Amino acid sequence: MTEADENSAQLWETFRGGEARALAALFEMYYDALYHYGLKLTGDEELVKDCIQNLFQKLWRRREGLRAVQVVKAYLFKALRRHLGDETKLLQHRHLLPNYTDSFEVTYSHEEFLIAQQGDAEQSARLLAALNQLSKRQREALYLKFFDGFSYERIAEVMSLNTQSVRNLIFNALKTLRKVLVAALALLFLLAN
Repeated sequence: MTEADENSAQLWETFRGGEARALAALFEMYYDALYHYGLKLTGDEELVKDCIQNLFQKLWRRREGLRAVQVVKAYLFKALRRHLGDETKLLQHRHLLPNYTDSFEVTYSHEEFLIAQQGDAEQSARLLAALNQLSKRQREALYLKFFDGFSYERIAEVMSLNTQSVRNLIFNALKTLRKVLVAALALLFLLAN
C-alpha cells in the first residue's frame, strides 16, 4: 500500500467516526480523478458532477454502516461507476437519456494521446484509431490501468470482475493495439516505397 493509500485510509476511518472535515478532505483529494473517470464513462459533465456530489452525501449519511477500506480511490471509483449506472438507468426510464447499455463507453481524445510532446499527428491518429477498435471493457480497463495507475486487483474491484479477467482484458487489448499499429506502420512503409 502506498503512502497516499495509507493517508486516505486514515481519513476514511476518521470520516467513519463522524468527522465531516475528513470527508471533505477525501472529496478534495479524489474529485478530479472521479470527475475524469465519470466523464470517460458517460460524457455528461453535469450528470458526473451531480453523481459525485450525491455519492459523497450518501457516504456521509451511511458512514456508520460503512466498512474499513484500504484503497479508498478504488472504492470511490466503484461506487461512482455503480451510481452513474443507476442514475443513467433512471434518466432513461424517464426518457431523458438514450437507452442505457450495460457497460460504459470509454473514449479517448486526441489530446490524451499527443505522443512525447512532439505532436506527431499521424502517430497519434493511428493510436486513437487503434484504441477505438477495442471493446468498451478493454478501453475502460486500459484507462484504469494506465491513466489512474490501478493494480489489476483494484481494476477487478472497480469493474466487478475477477483479477484474471482483468489481466486477460488488458493483455488482449495490448495485443490488439500492437497488431493494429504494426499493420498501420507496415502499410505506411509500403506506401512510402
